[in-house]
Formats: sequence, C-alpha cells, structure tokens
Amino acid sequence: MTARSLWHRVERIQPMLAGVLALLGVMTIYSAGADWSRQIVWIGIGVAAYMAAAMFDYRRLLPLAAGIYAAMLLMLVAVHLVGHSALGARRWLSLMGFPLEPSELSKLLLVIVLAALLSREERLGWRTFGLVLVLVAAPAALILTQPDLGTTIVLVAVLLGMLWAGRIRPGQLASLAIATIVAIPTLPILLHGYQRRRLDIFLNPDSDPLGAGYNLLQARIAVGVGGFFGQGWLHGLQGPLGFVPERATDFVFAIFAEQFGLLGSLILLTLYGALMVRMLKSAAVAPDRFGELIAAGVFVMLLVQVVENIGMNIGLLPIAGIPLPLISYGGSATITTFAALGMVQSITLRRRVVVHAPAAFAIEAVPEPDRRVRISSTW
Repeated sequence: MTARSLWHRVERIQPMLAGVLALLGVMTIYSAGADWSRQIVWIGIGVAAYMAAAMFDYRRLLPLAAGIYAAMLLMLVAVHLVGHSALGARRWLSLMGFPLEPSELSKLLLVIVLAALLSREERLGWRTFGLVLVLVAAPAALILTQPDLGTTIVLVAVLLGMLWAGRIRPGQLASLAIATIVAIPTLPILLHGYQRRRLDIFLNPDSDPLGAGYNLLQARIAVGVGGFFGQGWLHGLQGPLGFVPERATDFVFAIFAEQFGLLGSLILLTLYGALMVRMLKSAAVAPDRFGELIAAGVFVMLLVQVVENIGMNIGLLPIAGIPLPLISYGGSATITTFAALGMVQSITLRRRVVVHAPAAFAIEAVPEPDRRVRISSTW
C-alpha cells in the first residue's frame, strides 16, 4: 500500500480530538504552575510516536507478542532492582536521562499481548482463558508492589474488557466472578496502609479533613468554586495558591473544572466521548481479529482512566492515582497515550473496504388487464 493511498484512508477526526485535548492539558498545566514547557516536549515526542505507530503495520506485532511480554516483565523487574523512587513509590527507570515509567508503557504492551493471544480463537477456550489470567497476574503483581494501585486497576479493567471482546463464555465469566468474591477479603492485606486509608476517606472524607482527607476535600472545593462558567483561565485560586495537591497530575481535573466550570467540563467529556466513538469505529472496521482486539483494548485502557480520574476528583470513586489522558502532566503517560492512538490509526489505515454493487433496475410488464408497471431491483 503506497503512502498516497494510506493518506486517503487517514482517520482525521481522531488526531484532531487528541490535539485539542493535549492543548487543553498544556493550558491547565501552565495555570497550575507546573513545567508546561517540558510537557510540550513530551507532546512532541508523543506526536512522533503517534506517526510512527500509525505508519507501522500493526500486524507485524502478532509474531512478536512473546518477546513484547518478556520485555515488559524485564522492565518491571528492573524497576524493583534499579528503579528510582519518588513520593514513596519506586516506579521510574532512567533512560538516557528520560524518566521512563514502565508501568505506563505496560498498559499498551499488555493490550498487544492479549490481543495476539485472544485472536487465535474464534471462541475463548478454557486453556486460553487460564493463560490470559496468568499473563495478566504477573505484571499486575509487579506493579501493585511498586506500589501503584491505579495502574493495577487499569490492567484489570483491560483484562475484563478484552475478555469480553474475546467472547468469554458464561462459565468462564461465572468462575471469574466467584474468584473475585473470594479475593475481596484479602484486599486489606494486599493494600498498603495509605491505600487502605484512602478507601476509608472515600467512605467518610470528613473524618480527617486536615490529613488523609485533605486532597479530596480541596479537589471538591475547587470543582465547586468553578460553578457553571468557571473562574476563567488563569483566574482560579485553589490551584495557583497550592491548596490542591498534585494539581498537575492526579487532581488536574479539579484545576480544569475551577477555571472552566461545568460547561467546560461537559465540553471536555464530549471530546473524550467523541474520541472513544472513533476508537470503537476503528474496531468495527478492523481487517482482522487482532486489530479489532487492539482497538477494543485501547478503548478500555483510556476509558477507565478518564472515569477513574474524574470520579476521584469529584468524590465518586476512591483516590487511585490515575492520570487524566492527555491532560495530566507526565512524559510516560502522554507518550504512551499518543502511541496507543497511533496504533488505532494504523488499524484504521488498513481497514476493510466495502464495495457496494450498483443497483440494476429492470422494468417488468404485467399482463392484461392490469397495465401497471412493476419496477424490481437487484443488488
């Protein structure tokens, strides 16, 4: 396929939506007082990754799935051995001076690996079902012990979404539900102390307003102060004055809502919704099962991040430390999101082409006494 023919197949709305979201992200990060110039550099790298992923034939990744999985595990193990710590978590590797967060990249890599495995069968078999669970358990355990509960939640959501797209059987779904119910009592043991405290604060945020509940309460205040139209860009107080912690990353939506209000927040949700619809369209026109599952996995990966981040900012979901795609400050998350969207674009570029045969109309004469003319069409 030539570059000219690929250009005519480009899904133009998807990159436009991503660009608008990235621009809103830079504006919000700048107003929060974070290093917006560095975010622009990361967006530039992300755009390059988007273009490279879009031009690359995603089908070449199918035979490389085992190597991709091994590389993902190697990076996650390296984090525990030689990784850098910040804010009480060991999540970063230094790659030529760039702080790489392998857990962010693992989201996309796991989508590719699961898509390769699930695409082998038209109907999900029990052996494949068990193998999928094992393949997800290993990186999830490594990420959870960094500790990084937010990314672990995303991996579990990707697992469930891709199993559903892989046509999970009712018996398999029931066994998964039973295993989840059995595992729930062990959650307090797996979670760290501050994570258990976050869950307690979610249930009763007023129990410790100056301690563990401070982040949530300040985020809700910022969202409420925005009102319907917002305070205006660069006119918010909660963010610039430092009342909202992690205001450029985990709680960036609170800063956005304070400045742009409910109206701006609805526009932001509309942009995300339109982006999700374009990804579902790409899954529908994918030329093979592998591409369909990749697009579905990326859809789930981004959807759960949007829902969880906004939900925790307004107090509807527990705080889990998940960035808002293309809005939150961060290099690994921004580049991974652009690369994932570029891969969906690659699927769209190689979509199926449906050719409709022209209608052939024939005039059929009806015998006497009825002189009406019947027009029949053949497609």
